[in-house]
Amino acid sequence: MKNKMKTGVAAAALTVALGGSSLYAYADASTPVPISSNLQETVTITVNGQAIEDGYQISTADQPMIPVRSLAEALGMELTWVKDTKASELTKGNVWTSIATGKDQYNVNKMLVTLGQAPEIVNNIQYVPLNFVSKVLHGNVNVEGSKVTITTDNGNESEQEVTKASGVITSLNNYNGNSSIHINGYSSTGIVLNVGEDTEFVLSNGNKLELKDLKVGDQVDVEHAMFSTLSLPPQSPVYKITVTEQADAEMVVAEGSIGEVRNSDAGELSFLVKGTGEEAANDIVFQIGENTKVVNTKGEEVDPSTLKKDDYVIGFHNGVTTRSLPPIANAMKIVVDQDRVAE
Repeated sequence: MKNKMKTGVAAAALTVALGGSSLYAYADASTPVPISSNLQETVTITVNGQAIEDGYQISTADQPMIPVRSLAEALGMELTWVKDTKASELTKGNVWTSIATGKDQYNVNKMLVTLGQAPEIVNNIQYVPLNFVSKVLHGNVNVEGSKVTITTDNGNESEQEVTKASGVITSLNNYNGNSSIHINGYSSTGIVLNVGEDTEFVLSNGNKLELKDLKVGDQVDVEHAMFSTLSLPPQSPVYKITVTEQADAEMVVAEGSIGEVRNSDAGELSFLVKGTGEEAANDIVFQIGENTKVVNTKGEEVDPSTLKKDDYVIGFHNGVTTRSLPPIANAMKIVVDQDRVAE
């Protein structure tokens, strides 16, 4: 920690290693890793009032580079060096990120984030751009000349890292061994929740569940990270999923805006949904029966008679439809997001 980085650096490639601790394994010396030869000035760094190893500013880059190992130790994060991929993995609680040398792709809880600069190895130490702290670890950064100050709200860490949401499961996905749960579809509150090894699944009474117990149509309360991707829908790592109401059976989803609402002479309500979204069906007519549950995204009951044209809805049915165009299905559940109107 007290060793200062030498600003004079040979232009030749260096051996990959994090160095300085028994926790870090050295990479194969026969595999060189290119580094920048444009080092300009030394940058001093403090983390929560503690001085760590110096960083440096590359003349052609916007962000100063800071040492990964020293940063991790100051933040109380566990660091593991993965020799095969030449990457360091940082872990603390439910937060996990992978830093691969030479790649501007930072794996945060199975989501890829780019920062504009790739990690480098200099004098056997791995460095990342300073915005790694603010954009990946969500710490506070202040730069004054060649002095960098990093602070984190450790005393209120749980509130800083976790936020809550409610919704209905609209899809369950598994890609290359990575599982995710999509709630609320493509509505304004829709989000993809990336499941990790520590994700907890429970019923509202506290009984434990497993991922395989979840079904499309389940109503859930979730706790997920404060940060998310800028994609639509956004993605975020999920820490806890509480199933507040279980679906009776696996259901089929169709969502979109209401194009037309009809009330028959017999008082039967139906409406046309104009399909949208990658996983949504084309136009479909939902018939509302006495057993149809109509709720908002929080699971609160909604009076079916208040449904109107342009309301955004997520409809669930058992997969049985007529062969007409558009097809007609008996709605098992309708979730209303009246704050969103399809364009």
